[in-house]
Amino acid sequence: MKQVLIILRGAPCSGKTTLGKNLRNFEKKITWLSLDYMKPIFSEFKDETLEAANEASLNTLNYLFEQEYSVVFDGIFKNPEHLKKAIKIADNRNIPIVIYQLECSLKTLLARDKNRAWVKRGADPLGDGLITSLYEKVINNPIKEAIKLNTEEKSLEECLKIIRKNFD
Repeated sequence: MKQVLIILRGAPCSGKTTLGKNLRNFEKKITWLSLDYMKPIFSEFKDETLEAANEASLNTLNYLFEQEYSVVFDGIFKNPEHLKKAIKIADNRNIPIVIYQLECSLKTLLARDKNRAWVKRGADPLGDGLITSLYEKVINNPIKEAIKLNTEEKSLEECLKIIRKNFD
């Protein structure tokens, strides 16, 4: 199986984590790397630690490529430079890159935020203000080469089928 870098970019609640978890496959050497899961290593999602989380993610990405894994890398990528660095790592190894821009209406994102698993267990949702702010950040900083994937219109299975074609 060939190595590939799949980037899932989108606002919170757009489906990045759900897709990433469902795409990983140890036997096929497909891993999932989430920028959001790196952030808590350094702080409780404070912006001043974002650089450290991004650097740790890039080092992890490099390691996974060295181990011959394909990587599904997800994040909001508020700063497009972080995304460019991930792309450069794959380019330097001649690993194909496919970027998906996960799209969903703000109304649906806000509703999904209130129904997340951790919210059902008693934690606070991210909140309308943060979701709206990050949604606007993603919408206002598009990535030209990204393939749009509407996670509101397509089922999880349909989205997975589309992305899995890149691993053949």
